[in-house]
Amino acid sequence: MKKNILFIVMSVAIMQSLFSQEDIKYKKAWIDLQAVQHIGLSNWSDAGYVNDGLPAASITEIRGILNCLLIGPAFGGFIDMGIGIMPAPDMKSLSLDRMPMPHNGTQYYLREILSESGINKTSAHFKLTGGIFADFRVTEKLTITPHLGVGGLSMPQRSYELILKEQDSNMQYNTTYIWRYGNSEYDNEESAMLGYLTGRLNFRYKISPKSSLLFGLEYTYFLNTLNFHSKYYNTFNNNIQRDFTVKGNKMNMLGISVGISLK
Repeated sequence: MKKNILFIVMSVAIMQSLFSQEDIKYKKAWIDLQAVQHIGLSNWSDAGYVNDGLPAASITEIRGILNCLLIGPAFGGFIDMGIGIMPAPDMKSLSLDRMPMPHNGTQYYLREILSESGINKTSAHFKLTGGIFADFRVTEKLTITPHLGVGGLSMPQRSYELILKEQDSNMQYNTTYIWRYGNSEYDNEESAMLGYLTGRLNFRYKISPKSSLLFGLEYTYFLNTLNFHSKYYNTFNNNIQRDFTVKGNKMNMLGISVGISLK
């Protein structure tokens, strides 16, 4: 009986020692730094004037990633924060000849811009992503790491409120043009997070005991759309002449990344 107890105690001690040694062999948490170029595979909308008023479908991103192993040396979770730079919209200032009017076939001119807001130049957008990953060691120096994640991209709305005057007539219309995430112009949020799913494939090549080079490919599918809302009402009696919404497309983007891993 005493021999059995001694054997169990020794076995537990040996196993604990082995696991302790294994823990020492790999880092459980580390940081990656990456630069990513995302290119849109589709348009924000099928309507030209909607695309013209939105940032170009391209994001240059700088991000930091915190990785943490959850199960053994190969499976874990990550969270990253980044800043994405998007090019200026093609229509930097309002161009009436591109925009829809209260009546098709009738000439209008701009009498007054009452207000304007939003993005009309190159802009920075906050990005946040979290998910899981798995490390597959190919050689002593090369590791392939697929990621699956979900995240959000901040996107402020763009809007104009103006007065259109009908050519050769006394009729005029108070008009609103709004590019934004949301189902109507009555949504109160000035900015929103566009949700997305992302899949990444990183190649990590060790160049020193504490650092590695990173090269990656990634795909992003946006879950929300950027829509356009337009409303025209008679300036004199407030009757609504026209009110409509153009639904946007769900954007897809392909990305290429380079960086360094502190692992």
